[in-house]
Amino acid sequence: MKKYVCLLIILGMFFSLIGCANNNTTNNQGGTDVTDNGGTTPEDTTEEPDLANLKDGEYTAQGEKREQGSEEATVKIDGGKITEITLRRLDAKGNEVNYDMWTGEERDGKTYPNLKEYRIEMANRMIEAQSYNVDSISGATQSCESWKLAVKRALEQASQ
Repeated sequence: MKKYVCLLIILGMFFSLIGCANNNTTNNQGGTDVTDNGGTTPEDTTEEPDLANLKDGEYTAQGEKREQGSEEATVKIDGGKITEITLRRLDAKGNEVNYDMWTGEERDGKTYPNLKEYRIEMANRMIEAQSYNVDSISGATQSCESWKLAVKRALEQASQ
């Protein structure tokens, strides 16, 4: 009888631990942005673009607009593959920024990320991976995430 009682107690503890397991998922993008909605963004709920059936052409889309501007991507598809990506940073008026001002140097007490270099590196990562879903660059997480969204939206256009 004692064996059965001990077994029931052990099973009860085991199932209690399983029920308390952490079901959170982690974001391995290397980013520092924090969300308070269970780790998802509104874009996570949209349908993924069909990367297997991309139509040839050139597609342009924007990421999320913010008070200080937004990011934009032009994606070129040839032979059903991503062959070229141009990433741009736009100011609040929609004009492309002067990348000579965005070199990672401190100006007027503020350090601007090296978008001159990062936009090329991000584009190369996405072309190599044939996907928008690549790791962001630390130090420019917000811009990188917005570029990824812009490329995703351009690929959605190419997959329709």
